[in-house]
Amino acid sequence: MADKFSTQLFGAFLMFFVLQPFVIKSLEFESVQNLEGAQKGDVVNGLNQIKKYLHSYGYYHHDNEDTLDDRFDDSLESALKAYQDYLGIDVTGKIDSDTIKGVLTPRCGVPDHLVSNYRFNGGKWTNRSLSWSVKNSVNVFTPYELTLALTAAFKSWADVSPLKFAKAGKGKKGDITIGFFSRDHGDGYPFKAEEFAHAFPPKDGRLHYNAKWDWTFDPTKKGENNKIDVQSVGVHEIGHTLGLSHSSDTSAVMYPYYNPGSIKRDLTDDEKKGIKALYRN
Repeated sequence: MADKFSTQLFGAFLMFFVLQPFVIKSLEFESVQNLEGAQKGDVVNGLNQIKKYLHSYGYYHHDNEDTLDDRFDDSLESALKAYQDYLGIDVTGKIDSDTIKGVLTPRCGVPDHLVSNYRFNGGKWTNRSLSWSVKNSVNVFTPYELTLALTAAFKSWADVSPLKFAKAGKGKKGDITIGFFSRDHGDGYPFKAEEFAHAFPPKDGRLHYNAKWDWTFDPTKKGENNKIDVQSVGVHEIGHTLGLSHSSDTSAVMYPYYNPGSIKRDLTDDEKKGIKALYRN
């Protein structure tokens, strides 16, 4: 299985799951839908927003994001092709409806590494018994409800690896620290409108949910079916804190996009092999 993994330095952060027509309502993206049909050689107001998006998640390479312009250049065409290939949609190099849907789909804030299958983010824990703690929450959860959801999320990884997890004692800081934050929250990675969460690799261990979204511990409940499952996102983000990067497999928990109202808590066989390979020794 060694050829299915490649070790890479973790250069940034995170986002989530399956593409659905769930549109982010944000002034930052209100012009994106007007870009459909744009192709190489065009100059269209708002193309710089597409460039910034692709730059944020590892597709468009540029030294200074603030100087990105509205020209549809060769670099944007190449970035779009890589992005479309990653999403599994038609690789046109143009801004088509499927590409716009992808840009407007909520996701994890960690950039995508442009390789297939499972890969590592450059770090792992030396300890096999890790603690976790909650710094703060949101008022939709009781402490008990959040503890149940997070305990189950950690169990997904404990069941398929040599790792063990336990909640830290009252007032103690865990190896992995969890909290809910908004926008610029002091970690150097302000939440963008489309991002549900992001997490840092070992041995940093910070896991941040975006408090601006509507969270639930049970999206099957009446009235909860358009909210974000805290456990599903937790399984994904914990994967990052353990050393895994994103997957291009749309069925994987570590796929970066997420459809509100869905439940995605079960690891694929490849993910199970990935965490076992990382913590084999």
